[in-house]
Amino acid sequence: MTPRERSIRAMRSPSQTRKELPDRVPVVPLIDTSYAARLYGIPISKGFLSPEEHAKALIACLEQHCHIDGLSINLCLSESVILDITEEGDTLRVKTVGGVTWEVPYDDIGTPVEREIVSFDDERLHLDDPFRAGIVDTLRNFPRDILSNYLINVGLTGPYSQVVFLMGLERVMTGLIDDPDGVIRAIEARVPFTLNWAKELADLGAPCIWIGEGLASSTLISPQMYKEFVLPYEEKVVSYIHSLGLPCIIHICGNATPILELIAQSGADCLELDWQVDIGHAKKAIGNSMCLKGNLNTTFLVSGRPEEIYREANKCILAAAEGGGFILSSGCAVGRDTPRENVDAMIKATIEHSYEDKSV
Repeated sequence: MTPRERSIRAMRSPSQTRKELPDRVPVVPLIDTSYAARLYGIPISKGFLSPEEHAKALIACLEQHCHIDGLSINLCLSESVILDITEEGDTLRVKTVGGVTWEVPYDDIGTPVEREIVSFDDERLHLDDPFRAGIVDTLRNFPRDILSNYLINVGLTGPYSQVVFLMGLERVMTGLIDDPDGVIRAIEARVPFTLNWAKELADLGAPCIWIGEGLASSTLISPQMYKEFVLPYEEKVVSYIHSLGLPCIIHICGNATPILELIAQSGADCLELDWQVDIGHAKKAIGNSMCLKGNLNTTFLVSGRPEEIYREANKCILAAAEGGGFILSSGCAVGRDTPRENVDAMIKATIEHSYEDKSV
């Protein structure tokens, strides 16, 4: 069974029979630019600003963790969307289309620090797309044999989170109260970009599409806000991805406990949970409606010893993997300073949990 087959079976297995389960629990940590670039030996900023180097680092990570089942192509910037780059000491300031200025430290990923869009009716919400090109260009650099063998989760930012990236969290949070119709207009403007993004990924052979809605966390917005401003668009995106013949994973940062049942209504194949959610509780709340992926604390992955990581991985597996529908993962992106031995400890835990010999 290939890593991709194993992972796809896990995503389909919550409602299937034992003979249709994967051979073992899959392990697909949310490895993207930071950890992969450090392991590959390049500055993280180089991976963040070069899709070609980004791809090389991820491919090298698969080679160094030979029993891993997959990883993620996540946010990076392509030269095609960059308008200007200036140096400020060890930090780059990168301006992209959409009026976003990113601060990119020498050895870290970039963070938006300035936005020009202040109105929910700014025409750039209908015209500019700074996010897609970097991920699409990274995917272009992946060999077909890797895409056919591994679960490469290719990132797509959800419509709500796109608006937050383009306008800033404070402005959108205020708008949810003061101008909800304006927020909805802005989100609806981003839906065509999202669907076109999914189509391009499918055409390039993406095995699975990862929908990033990290900013829809219950840490930030209420369940009612999630139901009104996020869920309807997640349902539309998921339905379209399924029409392309691909599975999809939704990622939401922070505490998603209050909205677990709502997320299940999206129709997504899998929910990637951050460490703040009790994985056993999530399994009971969601039942067989979708696979769960998670959720070791990424800070603990940096500071813990391999034997401690192994024990925590086993706890996750025992809490959520019985009967299928579970992929072991980090709760969020694996940090750059994570020891490779700790990733290997996660892998070891899954190899020892087989559905075939009923050890799980």
